Amino acid sequence: MSAPGRARPYRELLTPSLHRRFTRAAGVSLLLCYVQAIIIGGQSSLIWSWFPLGKAGIRTLLLFLCPLLVFVLRVALLHFGDRSTTSPIQTARRYCRGTAVLEALFCYVASAWLFTQIYIWSMPSGANLDWIIQGRSWERQRLNERPIYLRSLYLGLGLLQTALHLYFDYDKVRRPLDSSPSASLSETQTLVAITPLEQFKSRLPSILREIGIISLSLSIVGPIIYGFTVRRLAWQTSLAWARFLRYDIPHAAELSMIPPYHITLIFRSLVSGFLLLLLWRVSNLAFDIYAAQEPLKRGQPISQDSKDPNGALINGLQSKKSLVKTFAFWELSQISRNFPARRVVIFKDIDRLGGPTWSQISTECLRTIQAVNARIAEHSQPSAQQQTRSRPQDIQSLPRIGAPLKEEPVFMNPPPPTTRREMVEAKVGSFAKSIGNNPVSSYGSPINPKTQQYLEAARNKLLSPAQQQAITPAHVQSQFNTYMTRFLQSWLGRPFRQTFARRVQSIAFGQPFSELALIVDAVESLTSLANASIKEDDYGKVAKDVASLIRTFIVTYQSLEQFTATLPVHWTDVEFSDDQRRTQDVLTLLSALRNGLRELLDAFGGFSAEIGIEAKDIRVAKAIAGTSD
Repeated sequence: MSAPGRARPYRELLTPSLHRRFTRAAGVSLLLCYVQAIIIGGQSSLIWSWFPLGKAGIRTLLLFLCPLLVFVLRVALLHFGDRSTTSPIQTARRYCRGTAVLEALFCYVASAWLFTQIYIWSMPSGANLDWIIQGRSWERQRLNERPIYLRSLYLGLGLLQTALHLYFDYDKVRRPLDSSPSASLSETQTLVAITPLEQFKSRLPSILREIGIISLSLSIVGPIIYGFTVRRLAWQTSLAWARFLRYDIPHAAELSMIPPYHITLIFRSLVSGFLLLLLWRVSNLAFDIYAAQEPLKRGQPISQDSKDPNGALINGLQSKKSLVKTFAFWELSQISRNFPARRVVIFKDIDRLGGPTWSQISTECLRTIQAVNARIAEHSQPSAQQQTRSRPQDIQSLPRIGAPLKEEPVFMNPPPPTTRREMVEAKVGSFAKSIGNNPVSSYGSPINPKTQQYLEAARNKLLSPAQQQAITPAHVQSQFNTYMTRFLQSWLGRPFRQTFARRVQSIAFGQPFSELALIVDAVESLTSLANASIKEDDYGKVAKDVASLIRTFIVTYQSLEQFTATLPVHWTDVEFSDDQRRTQDVLTLLSALRNGLRELLDAFGGFSAEIGIEAKDIRVAKAIAGTSD
């Protein structure tokens, strides 16, 4: 029986869970901000340098605004699954059409600017980072170029981090299943069991090494880039802003010939750049780790908080929002494997509006799996535009501008023309007939034979046989293909390659992001629930649908295999080999389907006739699963 009360929408249960993940990730960043506030604050006092209610606390809260902007960006662009595009250049075009680039650019540049202001404000006066140099009593105020250099450097770091964020797709939440697609069920559970602290310990060393290399390189290359590109622009912008704020800066203030590259400034740029990059990378890492946690609350599925847990779960499975649907299928996969009591509730819930809970769950799972076949079939069939082109259409003739065709006998001599129109038609007709009867005449060919002989002689005299061969259309096309292949094989041509793996992913696993994890969760959920139903399904509802499950698994497996075996390779995929036809994503789904068929045959093969499994399906399933008769 279904639980009393209205089922809460699944997203209302998911939102508090996401809030908890957000606050935990923010807590990690806040702790790092506190450590950095102590580092950049100096050691003027043994107590106040670290006391949270003093300047260290204020500095920590201000620094926390920097990762907070990163968290806002991550929440706005959060997604599961790889980007489904055929090439990197298509990914760039998709980003340019949306607002993701502007959002990432604003968040990182604003974060860098805030960090600059906080860092300069925290430095002692001896660091010589004041914006305005007051000078002596008889001297006018001067603009200090040192903070201008640091601001320019940090803005450059913001641009660099924006590019890295978009290129490496930091917005993707990598589930444990995604990190090892071919892992077995026990291995996947082991991956999930890793605590956040252990994940931080395992991934922090590589992050420290990467940002150390970047900050060191930028401290070396930064002065060169600043001096030759943005120095004058940064100076003029700062000068205009200082005058706007009513500083007494002389109008004739010009840049010094020697940039302010002191060893202390270079060292400060190295240290501060490292701290800023560390703040960004650790914030992204914390968000990745906590967002990829299982959909559980105190060890129970998050839908358990609802008065009608099954209704809330079904609502999530039927959701149109990709994020909600992904978590709902993930929770279903957890329930089907690890929560026997909840499975029993699903099997016994048969009086629900819309059908038994098992029927609605299996319908949504089968629809998700069958979507793979539908996308492959849609790609294999000619598009509607091509069908329209191939269909014969009524041709609308042009308006008549000449006289109608004559109906006199064609073998009789026509009567002599009498009117001016008939005389013009006769002249034009005789001229056209003369050209058609003598195509090599001076009228029928643009070059007469004698001229052609002269051209051939000139070509033989001026060009060698090898040169003549080099300008033939076939040879020119061959040379073009060679140069294009070399270009595509270089790093410059890599963004234009449409690799086989990316094309398969974009066609079979959905747009705009791959639904591979969703499909695997559906396969594993149906398999685990069907196996558990032998002991837990008192009403025998699941056994009636086992034949449909096996048939769907077989059709999907065969469709995916045939698709990857027959999909033509794009001409830009210059490094393709036949062993790449089974991509990692394809192998993951095929493995899940194969394991599902094997487990279903082991559980229901002994009484296949009683539950309606056809003999041919049994043979095909055994061949796919690799089991003996």
